[in-house]
Amino acid sequence: MDKPVVSSRFDLDDIRKIRDYNSFRHSSMTRAEIVADTHEGAASLLQALLNNPKRKPITILSGDHKTVVEAPAS
Repeated sequence: MDKPVVSSRFDLDDIRKIRDYNSFRHSSMTRAEIVADTHEGAASLLQALLNNPKRKPITILSGDHKTVVEAPAS
């Protein structure tokens, strides 16, 4: 299965394409591999969000732990 092409609108159809693609990719992986793959994708997304100079504070929830990363000073 080819990587899905996401529209600039990023609508429900795009989300379905991504879910189907990830479901196909994860079908041959163990649970540990799926978790590692998800963490890797989340880490790159978090880094992109943190590097955005126009961002608002980001709240990261992990179990009972909550971390708030403030926006950079302008």
